[in-house]
Amino acid sequence: MTTLRWILPLIVAGLSHTAWGYGEIDRLTGSTVVASGELEQVHCPVGGKYDCLTWPHDLYKFSMQNICFTANVSCGFSCEGFIAQKNQVQTLYVLGSRLDSSTINLYKCPSMY
Repeated sequence: MTTLRWILPLIVAGLSHTAWGYGEIDRLTGSTVVASGELEQVHCPVGGKYDCLTWPHDLYKFSMQNICFTANVSCGFSCEGFIAQKNQVQTLYVLGSRLDSSTINLYKCPSMY
C-alpha cells in the first residue's frame, strides 16, 4: 500500500504533463513559425565590454542564426525549438519529451568580441 501512495502521484503528474503538452499544440493553430533550430545559451564574455552583473541569465539564441531572446526555459545537454507568432505575440516552443513554451523578449545579439 505504501508503494502505491508514492507511485500514484507520479503517474498523475506524468499524465498531466502529457495533457498540458497537447494543450500547447492546440494553441499553435494559425501561428507562423518565425525561427527554429538548436538553442544555445548566450553567456557573458569574461573580460569583455559588458557588465556581467547585469547580463540576463536567460539569454538564448538559435545556433547559426543572429536571433537572441530571453525565455523562461530549461534545457539539458541539447535543446531544440522554434518561435511561433500569433496575433503579434511571439512564443518559444521547446521540443523534448513534451512540448514546453515561454513568452520571449527579442534582443539584439551582443558582439562577443
